[in-house]
Amino acid sequence: MTARKTNPTAAEVLDERVPFSFSGVDYLLPATYAWPFEALEAFEDGKIATFLRHVLGDEQMAVFRATKPTVADFQELVVALQKALGISGN
Repeated sequence: MTARKTNPTAAEVLDERVPFSFSGVDYLLPATYAWPFEALEAFEDGKIATFLRHVLGDEQMAVFRATKPTVADFQELVVALQKALGISGN
């Protein structure tokens, strides 16, 4: 199943999760306002893997890890997440 495109702003208004696909796997992201505060702390501390785990949740992170990703795959996942949510990063 390929995830449908969802406008991230509409998802926040409708309290929906934002779907996106990466390397053939579908993920669902909570709207940014619903992220746990620990995600923000991890991001500010530069702990991007911890940040991603908080955003994806343990179950979806386990799915990602099961793909045996490389560091490059991880970096591409973060970019895909940013695009899905309509945010940009450095």
